[in-house]
Amino acid sequence: MSTGASAASPANAATGARSSAARDVDAAVGMTILLGAWVMLFAALFLAYGVVRVQADEWPPFGAPRLPLVVPGLNTLLLVASSVVVRLGLARARRGDTATLLPATVVATLLGLAFIGAQIASWRSMLARGLLPSSGVYGSVFYALTGFHALHVAGGAVALALLAIQIARGRHHNRTPLRALRLTALYWDFVAIVWVAMYVAVYWL
Repeated sequence: MSTGASAASPANAATGARSSAARDVDAAVGMTILLGAWVMLFAALFLAYGVVRVQADEWPPFGAPRLPLVVPGLNTLLLVASSVVVRLGLARARRGDTATLLPATVVATLLGLAFIGAQIASWRSMLARGLLPSSGVYGSVFYALTGFHALHVAGGAVALALLAIQIARGRHHNRTPLRALRLTALYWDFVAIVWVAMYVAVYWL
């Protein structure tokens, strides 16, 4: 009996490892498909924005306030720093050091929330200067692009916060949600890259 049990144990471990690897692949494929759909969606928005810019005689339109550069620039730093923090925490976890995962997810969440707060302040500033969503194509395109992106940032911040709670609870059971963190890191990288592109295309050009 003991020989059979000992022989079955490695087999079960190998089956569990294969099952875990298969789940990792399935999750990665699912996230890749989801990100691909979002890439096409944002690409369509950027294309529509480009068409509007090309067809406009003057941009921004006469009398419309120019978009700020400083606050969106700080927001760019916030998102990029947040993405780097998540990646560093994930890299250390893969080497066996999981102690930094909780502070990494907490810091990334706070940076994401700071981005949203700064974006709201930027919207309020532009509203006070007279740029409304109903202020023609210029206003509607600005609020549509930045608002849609902010929704994705909010979703990522919620995911990171939930991960932080999971990690904090998992410390008592020696469990670390690495798969979920890898997928969230991919999503967070995507959000940061889209914002950098948006900052250049919408605010600078």
